[in-house]
Amino acid sequence: MEQAGPGVPAAPVMARSAAVSAFCVFLVLGVLTASLGASLPYLRERFGAEHEVGRVVSAYNLGALAATVCIGLLGRRLNVRAAPPVLLAVFAAGAAGMAASPGWTAYLGCAAVTGIGYGGLALTLNTAFARGFAGNSVVMVNRLNAVFGIGAMLGPLAAGAVGHTDIRLLALAAAVCALPCFLVGRAGAVLAAPKGEPGAGAGGGGRRIGLQLLPFLLVGLVYAGMETSIGTWQSTQLVRDGWSTQAATTAASGFWAGMAVGRLVLPQLTKRLPGRTTLPGYLAAGLGALALAAVPHLAVVAYPLAGLALAPVLPTLIAWVSGVAEVPQQATSVLTLCCMLGNAVVPAVVGALSGSDGATVIPLVLAGTCLLCLGLAVWLRAVRR
Repeated sequence: MEQAGPGVPAAPVMARSAAVSAFCVFLVLGVLTASLGASLPYLRERFGAEHEVGRVVSAYNLGALAATVCIGLLGRRLNVRAAPPVLLAVFAAGAAGMAASPGWTAYLGCAAVTGIGYGGLALTLNTAFARGFAGNSVVMVNRLNAVFGIGAMLGPLAAGAVGHTDIRLLALAAAVCALPCFLVGRAGAVLAAPKGEPGAGAGGGGRRIGLQLLPFLLVGLVYAGMETSIGTWQSTQLVRDGWSTQAATTAASGFWAGMAVGRLVLPQLTKRLPGRTTLPGYLAAGLGALALAAVPHLAVVAYPLAGLALAPVLPTLIAWVSGVAEVPQQATSVLTLCCMLGNAVVPAVVGALSGSDGATVIPLVLAGTCLLCLGLAVWLRAVRR
């Protein structure tokens, strides 16, 4: 990041208490979010088999989507200083409502409210970390998301631990654990502070800003869809390669473990390099790992390596776009929406292209998607030079 010149405000600094609270919040978010899928059998037992219990995951994610859209539409009108504590209160209230819900309809509605808190907190805290640590922001955004990944690995275990008693206890625990994290409200000061360098779109108008953000959005769309596609199709490849369904499902967790480790390790090793250099490098390494997955019987090793290589891509992109956008939380919101679109579209395209022609087709299609993302990242580097 460039040094602030005369008359330019210094870059905002994240309070340590806010950062620690944000890590705790992301751990709770990861546990509850990942536990929802594992909770479905217990929810069926609790509320009755006649209910479509899978709708709780949809309600939660629709709430997160609604929060993302609202933050993006509000833009400058959003009181960013008040956003983190309000969203934390919404999350805690929704989770407490899930725990106290006497019936399925109330549980579903409270899950949507909890999702609003989750989506808003994920967006605003990622943006705050991208702005609040100057040259170390990429490392810190990766660490924040690594903590979410750790929580996501613990979520199914937590669901299994309390499910036979009352699965609603998990939501109650999330609400209780969220309340002591109120110091995360101090992150709002980072979001409200003036930018430390001139806005990317200063004097250029909305159309110019949109064109400047377009490369970021395309990279985010393709990358997020590719990441989801790997998680969706890797176990199918292993089954076609001769693995049992249970073994393939278990082995597929290696990719997510690689993601968690990669977000902790790689940014620390490359923190002196700018995002325009590291982003294509991560994608190139991921491309090599996905190509290796096409070699018979090497996929079980190649996918964790791909997770390790690709792990810092999205946090690096978030930190980069937050540093150049005139309204950081709005740019992050639009980027998040593009990632959600990629999550919905790209796995279906990968599935259609892969068909049922054998185990090697899936990694080759995934490698082709990674190659497209790498090309977009090179274009992004060229236009942001």
